[in-house]
Amino acid sequence: MASKKSLSNSTLKKYNAMQSVAGASKEFQKEITEETNVDELLDADRQKVIYLTDEQLEDDPNNEDIYGESEVEELAEAMKKYGFQGVILAYPIGNDKYRIESGHRRRLSARKAGIRTYTVFKTEPPKTEWERIIRLNMGNLHGRKDKPMTNARIAQSLYEAHGMEVKYKKENGLLVEGEETALNVLTAKSMELKPASVEKYRALLKLNMNLQAKADNGYSWSALSAASPLDEEKQSELNRLIDEKTDKSGIESVTRAWISAVIDKLKADAKNDITKQENSIITESPKGRIRRKNGTKIILKSARELHEVLDADNNAIIREEEIPDVLSTLEELKNSINKKIEELDNKSRT
Repeated sequence: MASKKSLSNSTLKKYNAMQSVAGASKEFQKEITEETNVDELLDADRQKVIYLTDEQLEDDPNNEDIYGESEVEELAEAMKKYGFQGVILAYPIGNDKYRIESGHRRRLSARKAGIRTYTVFKTEPPKTEWERIIRLNMGNLHGRKDKPMTNARIAQSLYEAHGMEVKYKKENGLLVEGEETALNVLTAKSMELKPASVEKYRALLKLNMNLQAKADNGYSWSALSAASPLDEEKQSELNRLIDEKTDKSGIESVTRAWISAVIDKLKADAKNDITKQENSIITESPKGRIRRKNGTKIILKSARELHEVLDADNNAIIREEEIPDVLSTLEELKNSINKKIEELDNKSRT
């Protein structure tokens, strides 16, 4: 009993320690950003401000994958005039080195401006890989005017990191009762969005490069996200149709409603293409490839439709003057069905 209690207390302490570090870092990221003026910091926070050379700092390995190349020209010009502004958030990684969790763009701008010593706000090192990734995203989430594709990469990165977090906690008995484990919800909370918006952002990553570029350049990204289930051919067709309408009537004519309607049509076309493909089989013959109908698919589909008409409790209408033609057709159909039954029955016996 004592050992169980000891194990429980150990788990609780481990959980509380992790939450404390992560919580403290989140507070830093909310209250202390790249734009923070050191002179305005409280004394307790000012003690965490240090000054590091360029050689002492390293970028987070995931930063460029998520945010891409930074645009630094304007900020670099400002730093040439006014010197280094704001702070970089970074944590120690040993050997007098620090890893940036927020401020990569600021550092690049300072480099370009010829500055080699930076104001750094020292944060606690992350305890896990997933905490590092979450903090990287949280530290930059509100600090940049991000485009839809950047937000898409952030959403995916946070989704994967929260997946690692939930798995780690489950494996180590660190989940507390009632703790949220739905990855979409966790990601949405981190990004301060609704779960549906997170799904739309993540869906953008399934679009081809042309449609992703359109999402970043004024076209409705939320409408374009609905094209994610389409294959490459249909996505290319969507891109072509958007270009044609833009050339003809301008980008303002390519409304969210118009994009949604086109995508719905392409999805319907794709569904019809699949149905046609399922209803035919390609076979080889001495004369080459022959497309033959898939009898099973057609029989099963036709049977459902016929039952709707032929069953006694149906509401189908057969006009009196049409009865002779219907009877003749049903007789022919009955003969064909009986022949096919006999043929298949004989085949199944051999």
